[in-house]
Formats: sequence, structure tokens, C-alpha cells
Amino acid sequence: MIRATPENVKKAYRTIYELVYENPRVPTATISRKIGTGPKTTSIWLNEAFNHGYLLKPQIRKRSYANFKQYMFFVDCENPLKLYLQYTKDQNVAYHAVMEGFSNLWVTSLDKMIIEGNILVGGPVSDMHVSFAPPHSWEEAKRIMWEKVEKFNPAEYEPKGIIQTHYDEKIEWDEEDEILYRYFKYDLRKPLNPLIKKGYTKNRIYKWLKKLPECCSIMTQYYPQTITAYDPYIFVFETNYEDFIIDVFSELPSSCSFFKVSNTLVIYTHVVRELLRSNSQPVSNVTRLHIPLLTKYLLEEGIIRKERHALVDYYWRKDI
Repeated sequence: MIRATPENVKKAYRTIYELVYENPRVPTATISRKIGTGPKTTSIWLNEAFNHGYLLKPQIRKRSYANFKQYMFFVDCENPLKLYLQYTKDQNVAYHAVMEGFSNLWVTSLDKMIIEGNILVGGPVSDMHVSFAPPHSWEEAKRIMWEKVEKFNPAEYEPKGIIQTHYDEKIEWDEEDEILYRYFKYDLRKPLNPLIKKGYTKNRIYKWLKKLPECCSIMTQYYPQTITAYDPYIFVFETNYEDFIIDVFSELPSSCSFFKVSNTLVIYTHVVRELLRSNSQPVSNVTRLHIPLLTKYLLEEGIIRKERHALVDYYWRKDI
């Protein structure tokens, strides 16, 4: 039985992440055997990992099939707070956020919509891809990322098709599927009993869970210093080498979400503050600003054609 030292607990959180990443509904008993603790301690550590933000509960998002199609917009508008408050009541808007940067409003909707302001990037959104957070430090991540970009040879680039789209395909989906989706959307580990009490059989639920990877992206996200320790950023890249960019940013030790809006690559990531900004303090060593310098290099080398980014201030989401 391992001792509950801070170091051992953090190692346990990492192990829990890896197990949940492989199987979002992995039983607590399996986790207990892997980390070497009793069921009670395992349940406590599992809840702490989620509650303290080391690990987000596994979530799901519909893939980009024609009957699931959603739209995303990054907008520069005059009064983002006014629209933010308006969209909290709009059942066509699944997610929206106020930001600082190239755009001050981010909107995800179930259908096309008219938005006040200048739409800078907009269109149908692709499937989601979430990186597997590697078990190395931020310093090691910086070294590996620079090594990759400096060695990159465009002539040798081969697309991998990491981000998929299904805009012209439809998938079978009925009202019961939709109810189950909304129940599990923000927590795939939810208990089955509330559904069973509503008349759903275990066989129906497990059949739905089995087909889930085909119709939904599963998102398991890890933050080694807790999510509140990092700044949430959106990066928008125009590039012919999107899989290479995904590979580079996947070296960050916190989970990154990748998707496309129209033909533009978008990255949603949480990073330590000093990699991007100085928090209003003088910066004597500009090399600390890792990501601005990295994107500058990518632009100069023609690996990306255009880069824009914004800091997410606050957001709202719905179970739709």
C-alpha cells in the first residue's frame, strides 16, 4: 500500500489520467489495483483529481456528421458582454466565451446565425482531437518543440489526417441517443442508475456506449499543476502543415484540443503564464516567452501563413 505523500498522490493522479484516457469508464477497482491503494483511498484520490482540476471528467462532443453539424465563430464586436448575456438564453448557442485578443467573442452554435460584429473566422466545425499530455516538464516540452520546428522539412511532410470531417455523411441517431448524449456530455463516468430508473435498460445504455467512439469525440484532459494554474488560450493558424503543428503543440504537458473551423486550424490550450506573457512585469530575458517566439519562427519559415490568438476570460456552456 503506497503512502499518501504529496509526490505519491500526484503520481497517482497521473496514473488515473492514463487509465481514464484509455477507458473513460474504467472501474475504480481497476484503478485501485494499478496505483496500489484500497478502494476507499482510490475513490478519495479519484474525486480529488477531478475536484481540484488535475483531471477533467471525460467529456464527449458530437462528430461533424451532416445531422450533427455545428458552427463556430470568432468575432470582433463592440459589446461582447451584451451578447454574452444574450446568448446564455439562446438555445441555439451551445457554448460561448468572452476573450481578449484578436477576437473578443467565441460562439459555437447548432446552426448558422447572424452575429453583431465582424466575424473573423467562422464556419462548420470539424471533429475534436485532444492530445495525450506527455509526462514531461514544461522546460522539456520547450526543448522538444524547438527541436521539432528547427528540423522540420516541408518536402518530407506527409499529412496524417488527425482531424477528421464528415460534413457530407449522416449517422443514425434517434431521440434516445440524444437523451443519453446530453446525460453523459460533460461526464462520461456518470452512474447508470438514474437512467435505469427512467426506463433505460443496461443493454440499451451499453450498446450506446459501445458505438460512442464512432459518433462522438471523447475528451479526457489532464493538467499536472491543476487547470487553474494555467491561462486558457485560443490559437488560430493558417497552415498547409496542420498535422505537424498538432504534433508540436501536443508536446505541451497539459492537454490541448485541436479542431478546424472551415479550413483554419484552432488550438485550445492551457499553458503556464510565463510562456506567453509577463503579467505586466519587465521581461529582461525575452526567450522566456516561448510560444510568441515559436510562432514568430513558424511564420518566418513559412510553416504557418498567419497566426492569431486570444485569452479566454469567461465562458458559458449548455447541455445541448
